[in-house]
Amino acid sequence: MTDGRADLRVAYILLRPPSYSETFITSEIRAVRAAGATVEVFVARPGGRRAEVARVIRTLVRHPVRLLAQVRTLGGTDLRRAVLAGSHALALSEEVAAFAPDVVHAHFVNLPTAVAALVARKLGKPATAIAHAADFLLDRNPVGLAGRLGLLRHLFVISAATVRQLEARGVAMATIPHGIVRAAFDGELPEPAPLGPAGPVRLVTVARLVEKKGVGTSVDAVARLVATGLDVQYDVYGDGPLRASLERRAREHGVSAAVTFHGAVSHAVATEALAAADVAVLACTRGSDGDLDGIPVFLMEAASRQVPVVTTAVSGIPELVEEDGGWLVPPDDPAALAEAVRQVVRDRTEARRRAGTLAARLRTEFRPERQAERLLDTWHRLVDPAGGRQRAADATGFRVRR
Repeated sequence: MTDGRADLRVAYILLRPPSYSETFITSEIRAVRAAGATVEVFVARPGGRRAEVARVIRTLVRHPVRLLAQVRTLGGTDLRRAVLAGSHALALSEEVAAFAPDVVHAHFVNLPTAVAALVARKLGKPATAIAHAADFLLDRNPVGLAGRLGLLRHLFVISAATVRQLEARGVAMATIPHGIVRAAFDGELPEPAPLGPAGPVRLVTVARLVEKKGVGTSVDAVARLVATGLDVQYDVYGDGPLRASLERRAREHGVSAAVTFHGAVSHAVATEALAAADVAVLACTRGSDGDLDGIPVFLMEAASRQVPVVTTAVSGIPELVEEDGGWLVPPDDPAALAEAVRQVVRDRTEARRRAGTLAARLRTEFRPERQAERLLDTWHRLVDPAGGRQRAADATGFRVRR
């Protein structure tokens, strides 16, 4: 490739292989590789907790001085995390060095970023990471968080809302180079399903049953819809600690017949149900522990199938949905949620139009190829600042100061 991307070598540091809910990581890696870079993935956690404890003990016995140096680099405000990160970094450094990366990169700004920053420092290479949501929102040590981020050469965030959330956690974002890289969607983008026969209005949510998903608000909204005579069927796919209380909530509202909790199902089953839905509903809210969604994959799945979306204006969700891509309502407001569903039902033409607008945005702003371009542009600038400035000048017609 003429811009040298084929020569870029990127070491991804992950705590564990990506889970089903973290497919954006694997799609990002595929896109970066497709753009010409060489990527190697290094998994920090070798197994379960027992294996992790064994690694820490071995490191304490064999390399106490080196481990102490790692802990000092991270700072002593969170000793447990620093010891873990130092142990993992010492175990991985030789293997990563053999790969000879130009950049060391991590997802999530908790333990994986601590490990990546230490490995990069050992190798004399720039470290970057992507901040999502729970990885810093649930961090009870803001001093340690700011310290880790200060070790990075560049921080990527999945939304503009993430920047505001980090600032609220005490991170001085004005001092940390940062830019947006979305948690991308690389699933199918099929044509919208034809309208089905007349029948109940089909609402679908696919989510873990935890507070931040707002399923309780959705159940309350369904109760309001049923009370006004709307024939509605609400199907919830997913499991979690709130399932029993949510089922009880539906019974107390007298809408158990209209609300079905299907539990954990395969992705294929959930996707089929979503494709047949009239409305995709996700009433996200801030949990009592401070946790928030970033930009939920479920909403991207709905967008890809052009299913009208009714959701809440929290965190980064408006950056996906926007006002003309679906219906955004305040969190914890079942009356507003119910009214938005009624609007979808009353004007199917408008609902289709907004769903098409959201699908178009998914195809552009949230595609993996776009995120890979953003990552690679930044990484090249870190590795070769002069070349990065020249590429910016070539692209824009004037030289950009960085």
